[in-house]
Amino acid sequence: MNKTAAVALCALSATGLTFPGLTMAAQTGGIEVAVPAYVFPGDPFLTTMEDPVKMPVPPSIVIVNIANGDADESILDHDADLLRARNAASGEHVKVIGYVHTTHGARSVADVEASIDRYLAPRNGAVHYDGIFFDEGIASCGPTAGSMQYRDYYRTLREYVWSKFPASAQSLAVINIGTAVNDCYLDPAHRAADVFVTFEDTADHYMTNAVDVGWKYGWVGGNVIVNGAYALGTQYDSTSFWHLVYNTSQARWSSVLDTALQRYAGYVDATDAYMVGTSLNPWAQMPSYLNSEVTYANTLSHN
Repeated sequence: MNKTAAVALCALSATGLTFPGLTMAAQTGGIEVAVPAYVFPGDPFLTTMEDPVKMPVPPSIVIVNIANGDADESILDHDADLLRARNAASGEHVKVIGYVHTTHGARSVADVEASIDRYLAPRNGAVHYDGIFFDEGIASCGPTAGSMQYRDYYRTLREYVWSKFPASAQSLAVINIGTAVNDCYLDPAHRAADVFVTFEDTADHYMTNAVDVGWKYGWVGGNVIVNGAYALGTQYDSTSFWHLVYNTSQARWSSVLDTALQRYAGYVDATDAYMVGTSLNPWAQMPSYLNSEVTYANTLSHN
């Protein structure tokens, strides 16, 4: 999801599988639309979501991004304020989070924290964002068996995000894995994020059972890796998981949302924007059907 070179990661599984030993967490809702909006101030993607006439109900989460989090993010403060003043379908205010790249756990903590500060440093007496979207995550716990190096790296960053808010305030940390995440990241004592992107790829791949095509691409089993096996992750709240599905035609977006619900995602973004090499970024264009997508998502329920 890099602004200049979005790399789609293959994601996971087969529909119709059962996962013994997992119990359904209590659900308070169904599925919500959450979108990346990697555009500059004044772009119609932002101004449309800010306008209650053009978009009566906005998405629940909006990721903003200028130069991968390494530029003057204050130019987005006004748009963030306008979006956060609006309520999503959940009844809560729209959460606006800033994009920060992590180079699959290899970027230094100090450099990542400097990027976080570009969003979360108080300006004009306020913090204008709700948290951080950490891109280029990594699914494994560490580089060797038994290591928790990568998990602890992201946990450290999550704690740094916490430090930027008053103790009473809620903040949001998201890690984009692009595929299933190891369950070590969701250990309650060391949880590394609030939400994990566990699919980022095309609609063709999302709607394909990877088992049927030799495990080359598609959905291959779930949101979480538990004891080396893919699982939906129903022992966690569904709001732990977010699916990003681009190249989704007008005819398929509702099917993508239905499938995301079945795959236990709490957040989804289907967009008809395309990625072609590095020349087109699907996260820099508004889905043409975004209003309809948000409305339809509000009719769906896990229960």
